[in-house]
Amino acid sequence: MNCNRLTAPKTNWAIIFIFLAALSIRLLYIFQILGFPLTEYIVKSDVFDQYTYNTSAMKILSGGWIGSEVFGKEPLYPYFLAVIYKIFGYSHIAVYIMQAILTSLGVLFLYRIADLLFNRTAGYIAAFILAFYSLSIYYDAFLLRESFITSLNIFLLYLILKADRKNRPGAWFLAGIALGFLMLARHNILLPFVLIYIFFIKKTVKLAAMYKYALMLIAGFFMLIIPVLIRNYAVSDYKYIGISKEVNAFWAGNNPASSGVDVDWSMEYNHLNNRAGGSIKKTTIVFFNELKNNPRTYALLYLRKIWMFFNSYEAPSNTNYYLYRNEFPTVLRWPLFNFQFICALSLMGIFLSFFAKPKPYIAYIVISVLSVSVILFHIQDRFRLPAVPFFIIFASYSIYYIMEKIINRSYLKTSIAIIISLFLFIMIRPDLTYAGFRPEQDKVRVIDRTNLALAYVDNYMKYRDNSDLEKALKQCNIAVKEERGYFIAYSIKGRIYFLENRLADSAEEYRKALLYNSRNPFLYNDLAGVYCEQKDYRKALLYAKRALRLFPENKISENNISLIPER
Repeated sequence: MNCNRLTAPKTNWAIIFIFLAALSIRLLYIFQILGFPLTEYIVKSDVFDQYTYNTSAMKILSGGWIGSEVFGKEPLYPYFLAVIYKIFGYSHIAVYIMQAILTSLGVLFLYRIADLLFNRTAGYIAAFILAFYSLSIYYDAFLLRESFITSLNIFLLYLILKADRKNRPGAWFLAGIALGFLMLARHNILLPFVLIYIFFIKKTVKLAAMYKYALMLIAGFFMLIIPVLIRNYAVSDYKYIGISKEVNAFWAGNNPASSGVDVDWSMEYNHLNNRAGGSIKKTTIVFFNELKNNPRTYALLYLRKIWMFFNSYEAPSNTNYYLYRNEFPTVLRWPLFNFQFICALSLMGIFLSFFAKPKPYIAYIVISVLSVSVILFHIQDRFRLPAVPFFIIFASYSIYYIMEKIINRSYLKTSIAIIISLFLFIMIRPDLTYAGFRPEQDKVRVIDRTNLALAYVDNYMKYRDNSDLEKALKQCNIAVKEERGYFIAYSIKGRIYFLENRLADSAEEYRKALLYNSRNPFLYNDLAGVYCEQKDYRKALLYAKRALRLFPENKISENNISLIPER
C-alpha cells in the first residue's frame, strides 16, 4: 500500500514541526482557560466527574496507594493523577500540560501508524489533522480520562503494528502490556479481537509462531490485570472479582426511555439498575431480557445511537464544548478540524482502503471495536473521542487518494470522491433532534448555562468582583428564556440578588423556583434565609419548617429554625 506518487520530505522536519504545533496550540489553550471560573469550579463541585477523579487521586496520595475498597471506576487514571501530584505538587495545570504532551506524542505515533498502514504522506496528513483537532485540544485541559485513553489507544495500535511486522514474541508482549494499561483505564473488549487477528487474518507465520505471539500478548495483558483482580478480591472479603464496580452507567443509555445520547436517570433507569444489582452477569441477563421483551424499542434506540455516533454533533456530558467555544475567547474559535470533516472523509477512506493492498485489517478491527463500545453505552463526545484518531487515519488516506488522482489527472475519480465526501459531510451535520427523538434544542443546554452561572458566583465569593454576578445573571436569564420551568436558574438568580442585597427580588426568584419544584427542601430553606434577612421572622419560620418537614434529616434546616428570633 506504499504508493509513492507523492514524494514526502526526506527529513523529519515536517513531523517535528507538526509535533511542536500540536503542543503549542494545546499549551496556549491551557493558559487561556486558566482565567475562566468554570475551569476550576468543575474540579471542586461534586456533581462533576472531574471532582471524582481528583478526590480519588488525593485519597491515593494521602497514603492509600493500595486502598481498602473495590475500585469504583477503573483505577489507572486516578493513579496517573496521583503520580503527577506527587512529582509536581497539587497542580491541575501540571495534569493538563502532561496530557497535552501525551497527545502531542500521540500525533507522532499516529503519523507512524498511517505511514505503516498507507504511506508517509498519509502519515503527515493524519498527524496534522490530530494536531489541530478541536475536541482533542478541548479535552486535554480537563481532569478527565478521555485524553489519556486516546493517547493509550494510539500507542497500542502502534505497538501492535510493530509487533505484526517484527514477528518477535517480545514485541507482542509489549503490545499486551499496553492493552493491559488500556483495560485499567477503561474496560474494553479488544483482546479477543487482536487474538482473532493473529490466528485468522495474520497469515505470514506458522501456527506455532501464532500461538507463541498470542501467549505473549496474553501474558503481557494479564501481568497488569491479575494484581488488580487479586487486590479487589482481597479487599472485598473474597467476594468480588473484577477491575471495578462501575456498571450502572450502562443503563443510562440502554433503558427504554433513553435517547441513547443524554444521560438518563429516569424511573426506567432506576428499575433496570436495581434489577441488575451492580453485577455484570445480572446486567447481561437483564439486558437480553429487555431486548426480547421490547425488540422494537431497542431497535429504534440502537439505530438512533448509531446515527448519533456518526453525526457531527458533539453531544455534551457534564461539560459542553460549544459553551467553551462560544463564551470564552480561546483557540477553539479558530478554524480547526472537527468531527464532521473527519467522519465524512474517513467513511470515504474506509471504502477506498478496501481496494488497496495490503488491506489495513488491524485498523478495521480497532476502529470497529472502539466504535461499538461507545454505541453500546451512550453517545457523547468524550466517549467518542478515543476512537477519533482511527477515523483520522482513514480520513488521511482519503485526502491522499484525492491528491494522487489530481496529480495523475484522473479527474473523474477525483470528482466522484469529492462529491461523495461532500454528500457525507452535509448528511452528518449536527442533528439536535437525535433523529427525531426530541424537539430541536440549542447546542448549549440550560444546565450548562447554570453551571457557568454557579462558577461565576463562586468566583465572586473569592474576589468580590461584581462583574461576575452580572455574568452569572446573564447565563440564568438565557436559561430561563430557553426553558421557562427550569427551577435551578431561578434559584441561582435568587442567590445572586441576595448577594447584591436585593432581598425582595431574591425572594421573588425563590418563589418562582418553588412554582416549578415545590418539593425541594433547599429552596424553602434558602427562601427562609431571605425572609430572615428582611426580618420577616414569621415567614422565615414558616418556610424553614417546610424545609425540615420535607427533609427531616437536614440539620441545617433544624439549626436555622433555632436561629430565627422569636417575635
